[in-house]
Amino acid sequence: MIKISTKHFGEMEFSEDSVVRVLGGLIGLSGSENFVIIRYQDDSPFYWLQSVDDPELALVMINPLLFKSDYDPPIPLSVHQELDIQNPGELSIFVIVTIPHGSPQDMTANLLGPLVVNPRSRRARQLVLDDRHYSHRFLVINQDQPAAEK
Repeated sequence: MIKISTKHFGEMEFSEDSVVRVLGGLIGLSGSENFVIIRYQDDSPFYWLQSVDDPELALVMINPLLFKSDYDPPIPLSVHQELDIQNPGELSIFVIVTIPHGSPQDMTANLLGPLVVNPRSRRARQLVLDDRHYSHRFLVINQDQPAAEK
């Protein structure tokens, strides 16, 4: 069992089997490759990506298909290989959400940097997309976006 003291959850204890290794870490957050994914609440679409390496680091994530049904980021063959993807259906895709303090209706999702997770192998990779059809500040709630961001 692993035990850490976190900023958002206090003392946490979890098994090594629940740790997901984000290969290469997260963009702009060097030093953290090991994370646990925590469901915010049973009836919530949100998850926490809690760093095991840096207990102060926890990010909010969501499945982008819940608000952008046509979201289909290209996943390179090299990522399929390093995550040991045997069946594309076993993948989970999340995007990191930014929720402005006091303005949850203005939350945005980073569609240009999805986190691709293989729950079976417990490996993940954050992709960097170069795609004009997506935005790093896609409004989650308000779908009246400029055409370039839809």
